Amino acid sequence: EKAGSAWVDGNSLLGPVVGNFCMDLAVKKAKEAGVGWVVCKGSNHFGIAGWYVLRAMKQGVMAMSFTNTSPVMYPTRAAKPALGTNPLALGASGVGDDSYVLDMATTTVAIGKVFMAF
Repeated sequence: EKAGSAWVDGNSLLGPVVGNFCMDLAVKKAKEAGVGWVVCKGSNHFGIAGWYVLRAMKQGVMAMSFTNTSPVMYPTRAAKPALGTNPLALGASGVGDDSYVLDMATTTVAIGKVFMAF
């Protein structure tokens, strides 16, 4: 662990518990060191990537949130899936009530919606 970064082992805990912990730690480090970069391994589905960005923005910082998923997407001409939906979110507050939040996946449909279909 460094002043502006940390590595967290999620110990297979619930994704939202680990996600909130990591984002809160990143915000704390950002306020103390100017940047907060926290990487996690061993967690589970953490839900909506934008939730963590909004959580950080309420504390006065710009934020990014990324995760990966198991392969569900077929690359062009591939015989089997090789890419995940890999959600990402970015957010920054503007002047007054203005803000910008991008919350997306790299596939047409997020993996959560695929799971809901079954």
